[in-house]
Parts: sequence; C-alpha cells; structure tokens
Amino acid sequence: GNTKGRGGGDHTECQGVDADYKGSAVRSVWTLLNAVGWVPIIGSVALSCALLIPFIGLARAQRMVWRIATVYFRLVLWATGISYTVIGLENLDPDRNYFFVCNHESIYDIPIAFAALPFWLIAVAKTVIAYFPFFGWAVALGGTIFITRSNHKRAVQSLDAGRRSLQEKPRSVLLFPEGTRSDDGVVRPFKKGGLVLALQAGMDCVPVAVCGTRRIIGREVDKFEPIVACRVKVIIGKPIPTKSMSFEDRDSLAEKLHTDVVRMKTMWEDGVCNLRDVSEPETFANCFRAMPPSDKKWYGRKFGLFEKMFG
Repeated sequence: GNTKGRGGGDHTECQGVDADYKGSAVRSVWTLLNAVGWVPIIGSVALSCALLIPFIGLARAQRMVWRIATVYFRLVLWATGISYTVIGLENLDPDRNYFFVCNHESIYDIPIAFAALPFWLIAVAKTVIAYFPFFGWAVALGGTIFITRSNHKRAVQSLDAGRRSLQEKPRSVLLFPEGTRSDDGVVRPFKKGGLVLALQAGMDCVPVAVCGTRRIIGREVDKFEPIVACRVKVIIGKPIPTKSMSFEDRDSLAEKLHTDVVRMKTMWEDGVCNLRDVSEPETFANCFRAMPPSDKKWYGRKFGLFEKMFG
C-alpha cells in the first residue's frame, strides 16, 4: 500500500476548512472517561519503569516509557473513533533520528503524532506539564525536554541539557514551534527556540502537517463541542539537513519549515491529497500491540506517493 492508516468507527472526512460535520455527545463522554480513566493506570505502569533503571539502564527505561505512552495515546484515539492516514513515510530513513516539526491546532496533535511516526519520540514541552500528577511525571521520566520560556537563562540551560541528552541517547524529537495551538487553523509563525536544539544536535528537521484534528472537537479549540469521529491526515515532508547550518541560520530554517508545513496543509485543504483512506478498524487489543510498527516496514516507498502530490 502507499499509505498507513489506523482507526475505526463511523467517520466523516472533515476535509477542508468549511467542512460540515456533526458531533456525538455520547462519544464525547466515552472519550473523556477513557482519556481521564487511563491516566493513573498507564501513568503508574510508566512510573514503575523507574524501578528498572538500575537493571536495564536509563535509555531502555525511557524507551519503555515511550512505548507505554504510545499505548495511552492510541487508547485515546480508539475511544475517539477517528482514523488517520500517513503520507510521506518514504521520505524518512528508519535507521536515523529526526526533529519532527509540526503545526499545532488541537489537543489531538500529540496523540496522532506519537501513533503515526514509527520512531522513538521525545517531545519539547512547557515545564508546567511536568507537574501534572501521573501524566506529567511519566512524561518527565520518558526524557521530555522541558523549556521555561519566561526565563531566558533557564531556557538556554534546558536546551544545552537537551543537546547533551540527545548526543548520549540518540532519538527523535517532536516539536510544535508555534508555541501554542492555533485557534483558527492558520499556521502561526514558528518560534526558533526549539529549532536551536536541532541545530546544536545537528539533526535533520522534518516538516509535518497534521490536517483535520481541529475538526474533532469543533472549530474553536477552547470551546467544547461534541467529538467527531473523522479522518485525519499526517503529511510528512522531506528532511532538511542542519549539519552545515549554524546558529545564525535559525531564522531561515524556521521560515523554510513553516513554508513547507503551510504548503502541505494548504494542498490538503484544496483536496490535493483527498485519497481513499485505507484505515484499518482500530480495536481495543491493537492499542496494546508493539506500536508504532516495525521500523523496517514502510508504506509508500515503492510508489513515491509524496513525490506525485507534493514534489
């Protein structure tokens, strides 16, 4: 096949900015019960990995936390009933690590990213998240890089610590450089703080357009509306090498990534990638499988689907 899909339930395409859709109050309650109810359970299992550090080492323990976090995120997607299709995996080398740079328009962007990207992921996040019981503690244990934006000195120290961590334990990083969720779906200018870490670590940056997640819970992020079991697309662009770049290139890097994300998202809105989704029915049992799937199993490399649509 040329795309990767997951999900289940009754779906609405949610294609384009003005798509009509109807939500379900029952599904909303079901999703809330699962999203909240699984936090202490999954969080406790993740935190128990700390007890294994003396025996298996910090890196393996953090990788286990990532796997456990992916289980939680997939449980949320299962409860919501959405499906997702991934385009552009053929642009990536499964044996490398990347800095995935995504747009941010919904609280569902993070679960979708962890479920769709078959890489060991850590995130760059606000420090306040670490203080949430269970969830925040597990996120911290998993190796998340926390940045205190209000304190420049601490932010620089956090970035330096993140660089050392990535050099000691190479893995991929998830970044939402807009700094906050877009309230209207328009991709805001990218902040450069997190991208400096990519430059310091010499990691390739990959633009990622997450399309359709804002439709899951309504047009306004801060206004609750019944959840919609719709289809989401994750479009992965071509990696941008940074090894030859310096700190002075941070502005041009941010602009290039922003341009690529906007271009891919705009083409989705225009229906360019309105493909027939190949989503598989998401079952409860599938949430506990070793996901993301094997790094050696790619979708679309043979067909060059990304080149046909976005090349």
